[in-house]
Amino acid sequence: MNNKAADVDQSGNQQKLTPTDSTVSGVGMAANDPGCSGHKCRVCGEGPLVRWVHMPAMPLTEELRPPDYGGSPYLADIDVYRCTACGISQTVGERDLSPYYVDYGYTVGQSPFAARFMQRLADTVRDRFGLQQGFKVIEIGSGDGAQLACFQRAGAEVFGIEPSAELCRVSRARGVPVMEALFMPQTAALLPEAFQPADVLLMTYTFDHLPDPSGTLEAARRTLHPGRGLLVLEVHDLSRIAERREYCLFEHEHYTYWTAETLRCALANSGFRLLTTELLPERERRGNSLLIAAAVMDAAHSPESEVVLTEATTIDYDTFQQELDQGIARLDAFVEEETSLGRKVAGYGGGGRGVMTMAAMTSAWRIAYVCDANTGLHGLLAPKSRVPIAPINRLSEEPVDTLIVFSYGYMTEIREAVEKLSNAPQRIVSMLDILK
Repeated sequence: MNNKAADVDQSGNQQKLTPTDSTVSGVGMAANDPGCSGHKCRVCGEGPLVRWVHMPAMPLTEELRPPDYGGSPYLADIDVYRCTACGISQTVGERDLSPYYVDYGYTVGQSPFAARFMQRLADTVRDRFGLQQGFKVIEIGSGDGAQLACFQRAGAEVFGIEPSAELCRVSRARGVPVMEALFMPQTAALLPEAFQPADVLLMTYTFDHLPDPSGTLEAARRTLHPGRGLLVLEVHDLSRIAERREYCLFEHEHYTYWTAETLRCALANSGFRLLTTELLPERERRGNSLLIAAAVMDAAHSPESEVVLTEATTIDYDTFQQELDQGIARLDAFVEEETSLGRKVAGYGGGGRGVMTMAAMTSAWRIAYVCDANTGLHGLLAPKSRVPIAPINRLSEEPVDTLIVFSYGYMTEIREAVEKLSNAPQRIVSMLDILK
């Protein structure tokens, strides 16, 4: 769903990021500084912070523009640091993304897999924790209201918080009430009285977009019912990012990057007890999904059994940059080889994964176009790479030999849809298979 929100509280010395600014080389520090002596950890307040990811001149994931757009895209370095005190990976500084989110329109509503996931999540939360008809659900970063509509069908009363005016309009049209706002810890006090307290507070691919994780968790604890309150979080799994070299998930919009263990520690420090990291089986979750449920410490909910945290991989922070660079080189080499053999290449997935994958490549200009089911992206150009986004039927009208799937989490349904087309590509490959 990738619903996004950001805290826009600025201090006088913080650098303001705007979608049309192409002159900024970094946010909050020099791009060539591997340390971060001027900043403390945004979670534990300690440090020092040590850089372990550096990606130069990267765009915003959703700043797609029409071909005749006259401005330059925002480009800045992405630097990710690890706190040596608590181990949490993060960026530094804060950025004003409010202009960016006002007309933000990302949705995965066209995906049958995503629709099944959302309904399964709603039904599972209700059934697993014994929630009764009329239970109260708040979603931060509620997007077009699709997930909350699933909770409505599961018997809940729902309320969303979403910064995009367009997505709020869609949400209200489908009968899901929503507050148009960027979520900040103080936003919790503005919730309708009927939702104070709430039974469930939900953030799917939103928590890592908030610059004040500890403040957000404190606000969540105050918002939830002390006896039965549940916090449901879905974030990108940093262990999997490292294992798969999935560099496209390092974004300007992400402030923090979490493993199951660092998330457990942050929750405990804010008065939450981790109940499960297996709320849904992996086959039913979206790509790179760390999906957890936690309860307020005094709540009646308890883990069904002792939660055992097993990381997908042990992250070697010292060597990851080299592995990241090698993965990008493999993608470039793959595209170069295909085109050198006279094969035409296209992509599938015009969302964040596709945008950021192509932005780091030197050979992206050789990709003819990128297909996407989201009609709102058609006719636009991906930022930096300027690869056009097209409907899926372009594969029939302008056939290619090889299709690289950036949205690998939907690989099965993408393959089924593409193979039904006339002139379907002879080769359909996940970007993950190339990055290895």
